[in-house]
Amino acid sequence: MAMLPFEGLIPVLDWLSYLVINKIYQSPILLSLYKIYKLILRLATNSTEISRLCSSAVARVVYDQHWETDADSQDSDEVVNERVPLRQIRTVQVNRGLNQLINNVQNGVTADILYRIDRSILYSKQLAIERRELELSTFSLDQVSQAILSKKQFPSGGAKDTPEARVLQFCLQRIAETHRLVAEINTRTHTKYDSDNKAHEAKLMDLWRTLMVDTPLEGRITRQWGQLGFQGSDPATDFRGMGMQGLDDLLYYAKTHPESARRTLQCSLHPVSWYPFAIVGINITQYAVQILLTRKLQYYLFQYGSTREMYNEFYCYLFYSFNEFWMSHEQPRLTVMEFESKFKEFKVLVEQDLLIRKITTLKAFMGKINTTLVEDIPTSLDEKKQL
Repeated sequence: MAMLPFEGLIPVLDWLSYLVINKIYQSPILLSLYKIYKLILRLATNSTEISRLCSSAVARVVYDQHWETDADSQDSDEVVNERVPLRQIRTVQVNRGLNQLINNVQNGVTADILYRIDRSILYSKQLAIERRELELSTFSLDQVSQAILSKKQFPSGGAKDTPEARVLQFCLQRIAETHRLVAEINTRTHTKYDSDNKAHEAKLMDLWRTLMVDTPLEGRITRQWGQLGFQGSDPATDFRGMGMQGLDDLLYYAKTHPESARRTLQCSLHPVSWYPFAIVGINITQYAVQILLTRKLQYYLFQYGSTREMYNEFYCYLFYSFNEFWMSHEQPRLTVMEFESKFKEFKVLVEQDLLIRKITTLKAFMGKINTTLVEDIPTSLDEKKQL
């Protein structure tokens, strides 16, 4: 399909919009001015921010449909049956286009629109009840959406069968999914590691086997755990702070990205710049959960999906990035005594990357690296000679 006019500008405009909205919500003064601006716009247009955002998503789909179906419409005019009135054919086309529009409105919902609707609900005093209901696992999508349609002056008197209403329902479902993920991760952080639980013990053994492939474990309680960066002979004591989520994250990294995890483990054993691999991993879990709970990960979740896998990929990206950050200090080399100050510095960099939407999944990031490496490989003998 050919690129639509100005289509290449859309990601840039979304990025700029995201930066501006973030700055506004981070500043009490800017937020107050923004609320005044929204009030003026509401009085002038008889619309609200949420309804305008939903309408913009519909407009994107309409624009896309127009360019895709315009050629088909012209072709159909050429083969019109003389017995069927042209007006009747046009009516069928309009109705079919409307049904297609209602069914495909989610295609116009970008991560930027989701993020802005999420922020709007979060800071709306009028939607305090609906915001709390979205956080419940048993929330009613129909009830919450109907309440917002009514309060926020949606088209057609807040009717639930309009394209704008469908957009709102889709957005509310996606926002609710982020709350489900928060609850799920929060439950795991409060699930204590239990040495008598066979499932817990099996995960711990799996972590050793995955990372220490050629080294058998001598026993359950052993100083060997120090090779993985645990503090003592029994790793169970190190999971007290973050519960089972700390082990879940380490195991996901080891099993899903074994090469990266083993390389990170090997780097952590540097004679000068060593650091306790497992303990740092648990610290990264604590930071990742903090980012999730404070809703700083919302755009990432709207972009990639609000699933356990996407949270785990964020964790893996953090661990990989921290190791690269730590090992990049060569003159002089860092020591474990500098971990606390450097970890604070690393967190500042992460939050800057979140602001400019640089954070991605480790799978996507490693895919880009591998693609770059393949492109850099000489493809002929002449190229090799030049190197």
